[in-house]
Amino acid sequence: MQLTGTEPSGTEQSNLDDAAQEERARKRQAIGLSAARPTAKAAAYHPPAQGGVNQLPWLAVFLLAGLLAVTVWLVMQNLGPTVATTATGGYESATLLRDDFAQPVLGLAPEVITADWSMGYVGDLYQISVEQPGVLAWTTLGQIDLGAYRYDSSLTLTGSSGDSSAWGYAGLLVRYQNDQNFYLFVVDGRGKYQVQAQEQGNWRTLQPWTDSPLLATVGGENLLAVEDDGQTLRFFADSELLFSTDNLRLPVGDVGLLAGSRSQGTARALFDWVRIEAISLAR
Repeated sequence: MQLTGTEPSGTEQSNLDDAAQEERARKRQAIGLSAARPTAKAAAYHPPAQGGVNQLPWLAVFLLAGLLAVTVWLVMQNLGPTVATTATGGYESATLLRDDFAQPVLGLAPEVITADWSMGYVGDLYQISVEQPGVLAWTTLGQIDLGAYRYDSSLTLTGSSGDSSAWGYAGLLVRYQNDQNFYLFVVDGRGKYQVQAQEQGNWRTLQPWTDSPLLATVGGENLLAVEDDGQTLRFFADSELLFSTDNLRLPVGDVGLLAGSRSQGTARALFDWVRIEAISLAR
């Protein structure tokens, strides 16, 4: 058997095309589409002109430069020292460091315990305790190149006026060279202060024990400070000058914290924070 076929006439082809389109439309609508594809846009889409392409990178460069300038300014503001006028003498000072002991940043002894004394962090305070009479214990901050500076701290001697702790004392260590050469400025639990120097292992008293209404007794807070402008040491309590001397035999050195006991007492000193500020050199 031979099979033959003929091409459909124009009318028949048109009817077939219409039927095919209707079937496609039915299937599109069955799956939620429109019956026919959207027609193409009347105008062809072309990419933007070449000049528009160049403008975008230049804009990005300008924005990046501005962001970089702002970032540098913020970094310099954070790194630069905070300038403030001190309450004593009107020096313009710049803070070099401050440690409130909440997250310690200085090289103070972390925890040392002996039979006679102990020191270390207690919460967000630094404590030096002396358990035996006639003992002096200290720790330094590890700051050996200070120049002219103001060094201050908050100190409380704990205990009561009726026990042996009232005879304890504590304070600030300055111009520390080694364990035989340094100056100290201390206050006791009875509202007295003293200034001494140890030079080549020999003690020299610059100011004997002296009463001051500026000082708190045992259990009270004392704000102590030392200023060293290269020629003179000045000792302050609550921002008021207590004593000064230019009879200095030791060069500028490290600074520290200390506590001690007399022949009949003990001591427990709590330091709340320390701060060092740069000041002007003496002229």
